[in-house]
Amino acid sequence: MSVEPGVRCVEPDLGDVPIHRDQGGDYALDDIPELFNLGRLESGPDDAVVRVALSADEIRELKVMSDAYSFDFEVGLIDLCVDLYRFASERREKAFVFEQTF
Repeated sequence: MSVEPGVRCVEPDLGDVPIHRDQGGDYALDDIPELFNLGRLESGPDDAVVRVALSADEIRELKVMSDAYSFDFEVGLIDLCVDLYRFASERREKAFVFEQTF
């Protein structure tokens, strides 16, 4: 696994491809279930890793919500939502697990 801070998809295994590079600031992948009430937290291998499971439908809803609330949240969080949407919209999978490393 890459040591560069950011978010990648770990399930299904689509390779160790970064989806979103950490932009610094006060946002994290686990803000999505907390702030948007979408997806669920999953156990990561250690405390330096956050995992969130999202369905393809939830990711589409997340894109709509992030557009609607783009002025209410940190720019990095909105960019993360858009990056997740771009990634998922190019694939046929119905569910994803994303992992953020710090």
